[in-house]
Amino acid sequence: MLLAGNGEMASRIRAFDWAATPLGRSTDWPGSLRTLVSMMLESELPIALGWGPQLTCLYNDAYRPLLGSRPEALGRPFREVWPEAPDITEPVIQRALEGRPSCFRDARFFVKRQGYRERAYFDYWIGPVRDQSGEVAGLINEAIDTTKRVLAERRLRFRTRLGDALRGLADPRAVMAIAARRLGRHLRADRVGYAELDESGEYFTVERDWVRGDMPTGVGRHRTAEFGPKLVAEALTGAAIRISDPFDDPRVGQEEAMAHNGLGGMRASLTVPLVKGGRLAAFLSVQQRKPRRWTDEDEALVREVAERTWANVERARAETALRATSNRLKLILESTTGYGILTLDLEGRITLWNPGAERLLGWREEEVLGKRADILFTPEDRARGVLEQEMKCAAETGRAQTDHQRVRKDGSRFFASGQMMPLRNGGGRLLGYLKVLRDRTPEHQAQEALERGVAERTAELAATNRQLLAQIEERERVEATLRQMQRLEAVGQLTSGVAHDFNNLLTVISGNIGILERSLTAPGIDPRLRQRLGYMKDAATRGAKLTAQLLAFSRRQRLEAKAVDLNGVVAGMRDLLQSSMGGSVRLSMKLQPALWPALVDPTQIELVILNLAINARDASPVGGDLIVETANVSVREPASRPEEPCPGDYVMVAVTDHGTGMTPEVLARAFEPFFTTKEVGKGSGLGLAQVYGFAKQSGGGVRIDTRLGEGTSIKVFLPCAPAAVTQAEDSPRETVQDEKGGARRRILLVDDDTDVREVTAVILAERGYEVIEAGSGGSALDVLEREGPAVDLMLVDYAMPGMNGAEVAREAHAKRPSLPILFLTGYADLGAFREIGDELIVSKPFHDDELLAKVRAALGGSRKAARRHA
Repeated sequence: MLLAGNGEMASRIRAFDWAATPLGRSTDWPGSLRTLVSMMLESELPIALGWGPQLTCLYNDAYRPLLGSRPEALGRPFREVWPEAPDITEPVIQRALEGRPSCFRDARFFVKRQGYRERAYFDYWIGPVRDQSGEVAGLINEAIDTTKRVLAERRLRFRTRLGDALRGLADPRAVMAIAARRLGRHLRADRVGYAELDESGEYFTVERDWVRGDMPTGVGRHRTAEFGPKLVAEALTGAAIRISDPFDDPRVGQEEAMAHNGLGGMRASLTVPLVKGGRLAAFLSVQQRKPRRWTDEDEALVREVAERTWANVERARAETALRATSNRLKLILESTTGYGILTLDLEGRITLWNPGAERLLGWREEEVLGKRADILFTPEDRARGVLEQEMKCAAETGRAQTDHQRVRKDGSRFFASGQMMPLRNGGGRLLGYLKVLRDRTPEHQAQEALERGVAERTAELAATNRQLLAQIEERERVEATLRQMQRLEAVGQLTSGVAHDFNNLLTVISGNIGILERSLTAPGIDPRLRQRLGYMKDAATRGAKLTAQLLAFSRRQRLEAKAVDLNGVVAGMRDLLQSSMGGSVRLSMKLQPALWPALVDPTQIELVILNLAINARDASPVGGDLIVETANVSVREPASRPEEPCPGDYVMVAVTDHGTGMTPEVLARAFEPFFTTKEVGKGSGLGLAQVYGFAKQSGGGVRIDTRLGEGTSIKVFLPCAPAAVTQAEDSPRETVQDEKGGARRRILLVDDDTDVREVTAVILAERGYEVIEAGSGGSALDVLEREGPAVDLMLVDYAMPGMNGAEVAREAHAKRPSLPILFLTGYADLGAFREIGDELIVSKPFHDDELLAKVRAALGGSRKAARRHA
């Protein structure tokens, strides 16, 4: 067996006794299986195959860790390899065997890495694989390791929640307890403790820790020497100490390992020391009962939590000391009412407020405690950071002198002179600030009144001007948006409203052309007349295509998906695209041979390609290149953006330019309706939105690859058709008779347009049908009442005055429930025909063969129904 690929699994697959499995000898494997196995063995992604009736399992080296401690899976049935949760796995397997893939994000596995069992996360995809005949022969399972991203997201959430939990805690022991508990649960540890060393460094104390289950607590006073001299020396450097297993760690002696294990059976630990002021001040330790491999991410997280714990413990102690100092100051200062006196913490929040400050500024003490002192400052001073400048100056020089305006509770301003001084403990540590204010309003009253009047008037004028400008801009924006929406709505209503009448005209023209063509078949007829009729027929066909495009713009045309050769479509558009480019860019095409047929509406895909080409032309410099290409594409990655396709096989058509490219901001909004980077009046902003809607409605997606200054490639992914492109053959003319070869079949034709009704009746009569005409819904019901069972089929126009086609059909079925009815329509209202199948709708203008085929199908169906009821 010739299989590509190296590695252990490649060797094992070659050496495996496959004759003992349902797959049989490897030399007898089909070519499709050998190709899949070779691809799997050469891939770096984890891939497994399940082939044959029992889904016999094969996998590559990258897939082995996903199996964890499971028994050997090679050659076993896929269901036996993954027996857990059959209510989940069995539907997924059945979907794959039915030809439908399944995707899963961030699925959790336990894998063995570097000798340790660890959690791992994967995005994986299970889909069908087919044999050489195209039948589903098994399934394929591909996976992408997302462990790093999942753990990074968990760490980010942990950091955010930890910060919220620690913020504002006033008790240092509460800080230690909460930090330990949250870190232990996040890392799934057994014990976490924060310890502080005394000044000598000989002892450390754990005031609070967190333990899981029956793990004993480590709270208490301990000797630092218990760690052993090597680990203590390492801790003094500030480096983290990782111990995966003390009995395998050369830094840990036998006695220290026994002591380490004796602390509740602890086997693994990660300890982050904190060196502050040149000495070992504290450490945070995470401990585990079982051996564990600690990662760099674990160490970084524990160090961050240790630093946060240290900072919040110090903050809580400083705030506690400041509150004590403030309480002592309060007793002294409450009798001092001539000055406004307040104290601040290190963040500038008010912690004490004397009666003089209440009299001077208007706030009561309970209204300001805990708020930043810059509530006393003017907005201008707050914007300049004057409070921070004062605190910095006071801390560095011992005093900050100010003479600025301050703001009272009622919003009034006054001039105040002030001094700020630092508050320190006995060790010189900064605890907060003392601020003293004195009112100097009388000295500045005249000048303040003048400045206030000027400032208020200026502010009022500026506010009024800003308001007027904002109103003008908003009005112009709303008016422009409204005009754009009205213009689009008007065009949509115009195109959809005109379509019915225009299609009726085309029906009359096309029908009469067909009648004339059939009448000019006798010998001796001038061939130039037939040529003229051909020109007229082509013009009518182009007119029909134009109405379809107009209806597509108004979003009121049903998508008629069919198998389409995209290479043929693109090649057929070359002249149209070249003329649309106007000679400003060079057009080239790269069409993949053996392109899969696409299941799309052929008219709409032409509009999409033309739309993309025009956008690319507008973005390209003169003389640039524009490339239209097609390709068969198998998407394996899950969609990362809403517009992108899901995993699967697609036919791709792409339009690429070498123009300006898109910025990330433009790319993020590229598919938003009405968003455009073109000049006003140069684009509606609906182009890419329509491309996106068409691709998604068709069952595919869109992807944009762009680089600023280098160009853009817009790729449209379309679903594959289940069968090859087929060409409709002309149906042979026939004379329609009843089952016994007797009387002709009778058709009731209902249409308010006399010309349409006349030409349709002639087409049907030429094929041997007997036609009864009615010009309105009421007339049709009268005929049905009169003729009774003699009417074999009703052919009714949908849009008529008075009773429309749907109402006529309901009344007719009330009289004759088994009467087959076909609808003629030149206006495809999706809402009206949502519950009516395509086989019952004849769109105007129609080809004779299309009309006759649907009439025959309807009459054939009624004949079979009659036989069943006979």
